[in-house]
Parts: sequence; structure tokens; C-alpha cells
Amino acid sequence: MGERSRVVPRRLATEDLRAAAAHYATAADVATARRFIEAVEQAFTAIARQPGIGSPRYAVDLDWPGLRAHPLRRFPHLIFYLEQTDHLDVLRVLHAHRDITASLQDTATDA
Repeated sequence: MGERSRVVPRRLATEDLRAAAAHYATAADVATARRFIEAVEQAFTAIARQPGIGSPRYAVDLDWPGLRAHPLRRFPHLIFYLEQTDHLDVLRVLHAHRDITASLQDTATDA
């Protein structure tokens, strides 16, 4: 298999990542924020290698074909993405305790 997909975060995903890293830096410390970013990078590598590892649960719940969610290690966040022909489209990176449905409402129109 060896081939990797390119991971492309959308604007809202980038904003989610910045906000979460800032939260960890403030609520804990900069080292925790760095560990969060490292966990995101590891998850991006994992889904790039095997896009099908993400759960399709939210695709069913939200009637959004192809939507997958992959959890971060050691942090309560989920990466939401769609597999495209030439890349993985990362829609959001959301805290697992948020209202996922409400958070994903406007995501489809984000470029």
C-alpha cells in the first residue's frame, strides 16, 4: 500500500487547531500545546497512510456520505475528513465533548 494521500486542512480545521493549541498553552503549558500538535501530526500521518481507518459513524448520524472521524491519541479531539481523489479534505478538528452536529452544520460550505 505505501502510498500516502496529501492531507489538506480547510480554514475551519486550521482555526480549530489554533484555538485548541492556544487553549492548551493557556490552561496547561506550552509543552502540552506542543504535544497536542504532535498528536495531530501523527493522526494526519495515520489517515494519510490509511484513509479508511476513520470511523464512518458521523456519516451515518449526519447523513454525510464519506465523512470519517479519527480520534487523537491522549487528547479528546476528533479529526473530521473526507477522502477525495487526490487528497484528504480535513473539515474540522473538534473536541469530542462539543455538539458535533451543530459544529459541522456550516462546514460543507467552508472552502
